[in-house]
Amino acid sequence: MNDLDLVPFTEESGSYGPGTPGRHRRKAERSSGKTLVALLVVVAVLGGIVLGGWYGVNKVRDFFTADDYPGPGSGEVTIEITQGQNVTDIGNTLYKADVVASAKAFVNAAEENPDATTGLQPGSYTLKKQMKAADALAMLLDRENRKLGPSVTIPEGLTVKEILPRLSKKTGIPLPEFEAAAKDPVALGVPEWGGPSPDKRVLEGFLYPSTYEFNDKTTATSLLKQMVALSVQAATRDELAQKATELGVSEWDLMIIASLIEQEGIEPDFGKVSRVIYNRLNETGALSYLQFDSTTQYWLIITGKGRKAIVTDAELKDPDNNYSTHVDRRQGLPPTPIGNPGDAALKAAANPEPGNWTYFVVTSEDGRSAFTNDYNTHLANIEKCREVGRC
Repeated sequence: MNDLDLVPFTEESGSYGPGTPGRHRRKAERSSGKTLVALLVVVAVLGGIVLGGWYGVNKVRDFFTADDYPGPGSGEVTIEITQGQNVTDIGNTLYKADVVASAKAFVNAAEENPDATTGLQPGSYTLKKQMKAADALAMLLDRENRKLGPSVTIPEGLTVKEILPRLSKKTGIPLPEFEAAAKDPVALGVPEWGGPSPDKRVLEGFLYPSTYEFNDKTTATSLLKQMVALSVQAATRDELAQKATELGVSEWDLMIIASLIEQEGIEPDFGKVSRVIYNRLNETGALSYLQFDSTTQYWLIITGKGRKAIVTDAELKDPDNNYSTHVDRRQGLPPTPIGNPGDAALKAAANPEPGNWTYFVVTSEDGRSAFTNDYNTHLANIEKCREVGRC
């Protein structure tokens, strides 16, 4: 009751004691002071919340956005991308040279551009200062802007056995050094999934086709590591991994399928070749065998017999040929990739074109194939293949 100022009248004092109107006035005056203080405290707290919220919102905004120049930039600056740099490293290099307003803007641009996965290559590039990050990325991806030193180009589809001598000849590094390095796929960066099992990894399939610069510090191991790193990067992109899961194949299977596509067709037909492979993998009986001559071609190469224009029936049925995918030999995929696929073949392996085809054969001089699911039509197409000298 005292707290509420409800003290009763007392006859002894002839007053309302502590509860007299005069006391009320004094209490009201003290209350007014307390109210003012409380009001100031509330204002301060609310002000702090508002300021804190404003600061927090700005901090969150800064976290999710990145400074970027509007472009187009001016002047010239030479940028050096070195072996082993990732996108963030490159972004920092560009930021320090005032090419981009922030490294994060460059990283964001790279994340939105699928070509950045494998397109950023070591070398010297001429760019402008204060460029929009996406424009700077485009210039780095444009091979015309790359100043090449001594380099070696590895085309799509070659095998390890064919690639190593080419690397040796171009770089001047003795072939035995490449052959020694190639014996240890794990040390070169081939991932755990890069083989029939983690303890049986192979290098085949992981020497990414591209142009590679070298200098007097380049070693066989460093060059092969670079090739493997690019291959793994290309084969493990999120969109490919997701598609592989949807198709029910592993990363290892995807690499093998890509190598088959690279050998069996030309790029305009890659999607259809891919579909034939998946259709046959899901078939029964004779159609469950791929019946690809290219797998035996690979066996001929790795056993020292070399590539042949036409594989013979005896070679297809050779009991020592564990890469033959013809009837009564090996069902399904070959044991390893049969070469080193490029980006287009990898994408096709993850994105087979819709269709019911189970047969195909080259029917034109430019390498295009005819596809069908009818055996008699396929026999007619084989005759066309012979007419153009491709069978």
